[in-house]
Amino acid sequence: SRSPARLPAPTYFRHGMPMYPSYSRRYDDYMGGNYYPSAADRSNGHDYRGRDRERGTRLTPPSTSGRYNRRLRVFFSVAIMSASTEASAIIEYFKRKSIFITGATGFIGKQLVEKLVRSCPDIEHIYLLVRPKRGHAVKDRVKELLSSPLFNTVREMHPNFDDKISALQGDILDPNFGLSPADENLLIEQCQVVFHSAATVRFQEPLRLAIQMNVASVKKLLALCHKMKKLQSIVHVSTAYANCNRNDVAEMIYPPPIQPAKLLEASEWMDDHVFDALTNKIISDRPNTYTFTKALAEYILSQEAKDLPLAIIRPSIVGSSWREPIPGWVDNYNGPSGLVVATGKGMLRTMLGSNNAIADIVPVDVCVNMMICIAWYTAVKQPKNIPVYHCCTGHLGTLTWGKVAEYGLHHLATNSLENAISYPHLQFTENRFRYHYLRVLQEVIPAFILDCYMRVVGRKPMFIKLSDRIYKSVRTLDFFTSHSWLFPNDNSVFLQNEMSDIDQKIFCFDLKDLDWFQYWNNYCMGAKQYLLREDVSRTSKCIKRYKRLKRLQNILYFTAIAFIIKSIFFKSFKFRRIFVILFRIMFFALSAIARKIGLQRE
Repeated sequence: SRSPARLPAPTYFRHGMPMYPSYSRRYDDYMGGNYYPSAADRSNGHDYRGRDRERGTRLTPPSTSGRYNRRLRVFFSVAIMSASTEASAIIEYFKRKSIFITGATGFIGKQLVEKLVRSCPDIEHIYLLVRPKRGHAVKDRVKELLSSPLFNTVREMHPNFDDKISALQGDILDPNFGLSPADENLLIEQCQVVFHSAATVRFQEPLRLAIQMNVASVKKLLALCHKMKKLQSIVHVSTAYANCNRNDVAEMIYPPPIQPAKLLEASEWMDDHVFDALTNKIISDRPNTYTFTKALAEYILSQEAKDLPLAIIRPSIVGSSWREPIPGWVDNYNGPSGLVVATGKGMLRTMLGSNNAIADIVPVDVCVNMMICIAWYTAVKQPKNIPVYHCCTGHLGTLTWGKVAEYGLHHLATNSLENAISYPHLQFTENRFRYHYLRVLQEVIPAFILDCYMRVVGRKPMFIKLSDRIYKSVRTLDFFTSHSWLFPNDNSVFLQNEMSDIDQKIFCFDLKDLDWFQYWNNYCMGAKQYLLREDVSRTSKCIKRYKRLKRLQNILYFTAIAFIIKSIFFKSFKFRRIFVILFRIMFFALSAIARKIGLQRE
């Protein structure tokens, strides 16, 4: 195959961005799927897979899965780097910097590592805190991490990028992170920037473990950072919902309902049963242990890190990537990803929530770009107080949970998932009685019938257990799908204004151009391709399966309605005659459809 260097070069640059001849939008719009042809392009008769802008319809970008388009993205990335490296203050800052990252194997951590080695190729070194897991050594876990499709673009741009990445064996639960004396000394002597994203994100984690992972780990990190001789910047990843007991959450650190030191001390000696029994009383008006412990961690930072160059970022619900490096990249089931998969498989059909509640979902690449910018600004400006940055989309007011269901169902119909058990459907309801009624009717009963079938054919039943797992997972989201919050982002806007134009392009976290409809198309495709690792070439077969399931579903609903009518009205001769006539009409119609389908198959 041709190397990216042999692709036709853009004819000129504008604001450091390569452009195709006569295109009226720059590179970032092309990558975001927002490009439109100019009048000259339309006059040439080019096929742009859509109607023009004057007719009011967005054009569909070419597929990003083709080999040519992948090389094109690599070429654009190389062109941007070569044209803008000298002009970028952020890239210049990260030259010859050593970085320490916790939580690098997590969703945000992976994207952060990829962005750093791709956009800041002159970094000195990146050290990742990694623990052995399920019999896999640290080196094996890092090798698996770097072999992810997420790193395909940077692998073609910088084939030896992994030479700048080293894994340090450790665990945030161990004293001093479990670092060896040599590794600890290496960080003390060399590290200049720290990103702390390691945490448990399970909402229903036992309080003792959540405290150890989300609170005690912060104290250990601060102890290590106080020893670092070249430290310039620390970025702590919190959550916008750390103070979800308030409707209006400012970019500030709020005092917790209990002193973290007392809770840490109690977690050391108190019996597990007693600790679990007191959990609801301890977390008070917060919905889970995750948000509670994140608030405690922020307070510890405000008290014990006043002399450190530290900043806090609060992302909301983190979703798949928007643009970089792959649109729609996602590799875990947390947040909206689990909803997409469960709905696409036909296992989830109803949820407690409000259609009008704001769905504050932020793309992971936007969150990572802001983290890098915060690290740069903290190192350069050294703020006196600990700044807090909200990384959210709720202030835009453009996405609700009702639209999430609408967009998701629309795109799941074209990005169909394999082995679905029913046609995708999802609705939010605020009535708890209606929710439980719909769940039993649409989820529990079908799962029971499928398990009976599995027993008949001699296979292990699984659908009831799977339905229960999904039920427990989605119930942890009730609080967030039923409420709306206001997260002001004044500090984030100020940070963006402090950046140069070229840095705003390379490390973009401005969401005003985000098209949610296209974003959810990429999300559904990404969940299918990267999370479930399904063969995209089989999508047409999956769509046919969806259509068959929809026809079967309609027949079952009609049969159920007919049975109800029969049970209620069959005793009346008049209603019996009407029912028989309607049944005959429906029977002839279904017979005609069946004959037509049979002829088409033949």
